[in-house]
Amino acid sequence: MHGLRRCVAHCPNGANSIVDGKVVMDREKCTACGVCTDWCLNNAREVAGKEYTIKELVKEAEKDRMFYEDSGGGITLSGGEVMVQNMDYIEELCRILYNKGYRVNIDTCGYAPYENFKRILPYVDTFLYDIKAMDPEVHKKFIGVDNALILENLKKLSDDGASINVRIPTIGGVNATEEFMNEVADYLKDNNIRVKQVNLLPYTTRGCTSTASLTGLTTRRNF
Repeated sequence: MHGLRRCVAHCPNGANSIVDGKVVMDREKCTACGVCTDWCLNNAREVAGKEYTIKELVKEAEKDRMFYEDSGGGITLSGGEVMVQNMDYIEELCRILYNKGYRVNIDTCGYAPYENFKRILPYVDTFLYDIKAMDPEVHKKFIGVDNALILENLKKLSDDGASINVRIPTIGGVNATEEFMNEVADYLKDNNIRVKQVNLLPYTTRGCTSTASLTGLTTRRNF
């Protein structure tokens, strides 16, 4: 069997296929089972990361306990998208961390069933909530889905008393305009959405983002 086709033939979920002579993976079908890595002759594939039990993950997080206490910070669950993971696991993890006295933050794009948010709401200090575009068609063009569920969940979180930091990843040619910032501000005000602050996250190609706080905007626009 041709080496290139081994990972395709042995994938139990049919996630791999050959397109124009290259192996292409369908991420929606991939379950990260690792079978393809066993059949890859060139060792070009590997399953990154490590699985932790809740007990193991809490123990790992507690290694930085002194840092949390000195900085006044906490533990942030981030992505991929944490709100579409195993919610039994996420809820129990948040509950244990909360009961141990840690501040728990959730970094989310908001695109998840609201019942997932409701499950962890009692244990979360702050939701770091992304808004990338206000126009649903623009959102769908760049993100792949419209923003109806995202904005609906944001309103529900506010109504349920959640602490929210709105974060705006600003990208030139997409949303880095004064008009867009005003649209976000007007939406928050018109829908009575209470947020602690708004942060701009300037886009960079260096693999990280910097944060610019707009607490002054929050005051001026009466969020």
